[in-house]
Amino acid sequence: MHKKGFIRTLEAVIAVIIVLGVILAVTPGKDKATQKTPDIVRQAQSFILEQVATNEQYRECILKSTTQGECKTVCTGTADIDALVKKNLPNQYEYRCEICSSASTCSGQLPLDKSLYTDSRFIATDPTKIIRLVFWEK
Repeated sequence: MHKKGFIRTLEAVIAVIIVLGVILAVTPGKDKATQKTPDIVRQAQSFILEQVATNEQYRECILKSTTQGECKTVCTGTADIDALVKKNLPNQYEYRCEICSSASTCSGQLPLDKSLYTDSRFIATDPTKIIRLVFWEK
């Protein structure tokens, strides 16, 4: 009698292991394509966008501009946003800074073979002015 109980228990344990194995094999794993923005990039983007949003010279340049595109073509002189970005850009990264009136990119092609880390900030709503920073590894 004790042998039958032991065999039944062993069968139940094996069945549970098989079911768990099938569940683990069928469930999708983590998506490796989704990457978290590196802390150094996130901090640099936040600092730069905060400086632009609070500095009157940068804001005035963006608000008065009638063109859109890369920061270096829109704001120059004392309100050189491009120089601010270069100064605070993390090592081993390249960037694109742009001032647009829409949610999509408005200046040239971005490298599609790299992981892009982007952040943006609304500067004005009428007319819409958005500053966008895109960083990627060299």
